[in-house]
Amino acid sequence: HSRWQTQMAFSQTVYSFQVKEDTVPTVVGKVEAQMDSPTPITYTVQEDDGENMFLLNPVSGEFLLSRSLDFEAQRFYILTIEVQQGHSQVSSVRVYFNVLDVNDNPPVFSQNNFTASLLEDTRLKTCFLSLNVSDKDDGEVELTVVSGDELGMFFIRSTGSLCLNKELDRETESSYNLTVTAKDCARPASSQFTSTARVVVEVEDINDNAPFFVSAQHAGIPEDSALHSVVMTLHAEDEDAGSNAKILYYLINSSGGTFSIDNTTGEVFLEEILDREKADTLTITVTATDMGSPRIATAMNFTVHVEDVNDNDPVFPHSNYSLSIKEDVQRGTSLFHFEAQDQDIGSNGQVRYSLTPAGPFVVDAVRGVLLLRDQLDRERDSNYSLILTAADQGDVPRSATVTISITVLDVNDFTPQFSPELLIIHVKENEKDLSQLTQQVSALDEDLGINSQLIYFMQKGNSDGLFSVTPNGVFKILHSLDKERESFYTVIITAVDSFPPLTGTLTIHITVDDVNDNHPEFSEEVYNTIVSEDSPIGTVFAMISAFDPDEG
Repeated sequence: HSRWQTQMAFSQTVYSFQVKEDTVPTVVGKVEAQMDSPTPITYTVQEDDGENMFLLNPVSGEFLLSRSLDFEAQRFYILTIEVQQGHSQVSSVRVYFNVLDVNDNPPVFSQNNFTASLLEDTRLKTCFLSLNVSDKDDGEVELTVVSGDELGMFFIRSTGSLCLNKELDRETESSYNLTVTAKDCARPASSQFTSTARVVVEVEDINDNAPFFVSAQHAGIPEDSALHSVVMTLHAEDEDAGSNAKILYYLINSSGGTFSIDNTTGEVFLEEILDREKADTLTITVTATDMGSPRIATAMNFTVHVEDVNDNDPVFPHSNYSLSIKEDVQRGTSLFHFEAQDQDIGSNGQVRYSLTPAGPFVVDAVRGVLLLRDQLDRERDSNYSLILTAADQGDVPRSATVTISITVLDVNDFTPQFSPELLIIHVKENEKDLSQLTQQVSALDEDLGINSQLIYFMQKGNSDGLFSVTPNGVFKILHSLDKERESFYTVIITAVDSFPPLTGTLTIHITVDDVNDNHPEFSEEVYNTIVSEDSPIGTVFAMISAFDPDEG
């Protein structure tokens, strides 16, 4: 019965006090025993694991904090308290002092600087680094990336693991310099402590990018370039790193062996003699292959333009030309178009023409058209021999020549000319042998060919049909002439040439010479007259006259 009373002497079966660790020395708790007897009681500490951290007032039962608490050093204390009345033990009780944490320690990272490496193809949500943080205080610590991760590439789990939130691309960002804060969760917020650590995340390359060419796809080389000349230098880049970005070049289309390539430098060399006139552009195909695993290659076509040099002469279609031109062609007339071809291009292939000796001709220097500059006259010059030169416009011009033989064709531009234009013929009258009087008349025509072939005809003076002229100019007297009938004749003979017909005339004066072919005749057969017998001697008594048609 007395045992039960002892246990019930204290007001509580167990005492528990909560004391903040920053509490200054003061009364932090009190035990109280309830006794029926008025005898004074005494409180004593029976067991104490706090080494007098809490001092017990033996009379009042109050506990006085003797020195500063430290939650981080010891979080609770257990004391056994007895109460005595007189010299006999009355009761005992357990007293617990729970030290309440006060936020007086910042979180501490296990190291100030963390480093980690990630392959750029790391899967999302992969955690790759543990950020170890300790806080001597009680409560949770919150980790946050405060800088260096503007794109939200990472997140931190509550366990302190740094994890991947978005896909990496080393070619976009090869490393991240993060600042991470550790913040305790004390309340109020003004009492919270923070600390920082630097985290460097290096993104390790994988071969996920193909090489790409940055060099121009076109190059030019003179066609007379020496063998093994450098045609072009190709360059490719790879956004990967290390061996993944080391590039070798391979020629998979060398344009028939015309080119070779240095696998390391990308220099393209000439291996065959070029001829722009046969091929002015050549195409090669080159691959740029990285050294990653697996290897990635990119192929591209490149065009080599063969640049012209002046290695070709102008060429005429013929070595010589023969032209026939009518002499009446008007000045300024285009006579012929000459064209020399030059297989070069540009100024090397631009042909200009010149003529020597020019004579009455001129050539259009650009078009090669032969023109008549001065009027021709076949009768003055019937043939011309010209040298036509075609020269290109290269720095060192190349040229070719042809001979032009020009024959001036006759046109009917000359009239037949008799020389002399007057022919005088004396014919005895009654001439029987008329053949001896035949005359060959002829005119001269300075034209050629048919234009100088003449036909003769009687134009005037032959109304009696006494004369004739053959077409080839044989003039004949057809009948004997009688001076007493007609002593003088004028005959006009015309010579006519081709078309359009031009004519010339010959005047023939024919004089009939007298012969004594007539008897004298008296004017009267009988003369009757009267004479006085006393007429003196010498008196004219009659006029006797006779007439002879002949002359002389």
